[in-house]
Amino acid sequence: MAREIGKAGKTLYKRLLRIAAVLGGVGLAIWLLIKLTAPWMGALALPIALLVMVRMLQDKEVERLVVASARGYRGEAQVGRLLSGLPSTWKVYHDVDLGGENADHVVVGPADVFNVEVKNYTGSVEVRPNGLWVRGQRRDDLVRQAWRQAHKLQELLGVEVQPILVFLGRKVKGQVGRLWVMGEEDLLAHLKALPPCLTFAEARQIGEALERRVR
Repeated sequence: MAREIGKAGKTLYKRLLRIAAVLGGVGLAIWLLIKLTAPWMGALALPIALLVMVRMLQDKEVERLVVASARGYRGEAQVGRLLSGLPSTWKVYHDVDLGGENADHVVVGPADVFNVEVKNYTGSVEVRPNGLWVRGQRRDDLVRQAWRQAHKLQELLGVEVQPILVFLGRKVKGQVGRLWVMGEEDLLAHLKALPPCLTFAEARQIGEALERRVR
């Protein structure tokens, strides 16, 4: 089993907790307000507070944020569990702080250093040498994100970092330029099949730098 540092999806988990705390705080405030200012409505205080919380969740922006965060967390957690199945010569760093954004998983092993970015989307995913399409729309932004994070890691670590874009639940594997795009089922086999190029000393030095960046 690979050694894991950090918790997969920690940033998104914290975001969901903050959303829950805000909703719970609003509900509690309304419940207290009714109890203190209109005690004759005491029996209705809890139902009204719950109704307000539900209406807040039905707001398009709030709903979009909650759904995106929940799907993202599920994707990162699932891929994190898969990566733990790599051999003991590998290390997996979850939720690495890049300054303003985070890398979902950074994998260090004999085959090199990899930035694994996870997407948990619905709809079709099509990989072509000249671009990536999700639900029929070209998504150059996802390609740029993967390379941007890899370049940030390269600046931090002083070594080349290879990005991999993983789509949860999608049977797809191909390259957009030099960027590998695949479903999570192909990820471990892909990493294990790569030839060794990193020494133990190099991997240890990279790991020490990454540990300081784990959220």
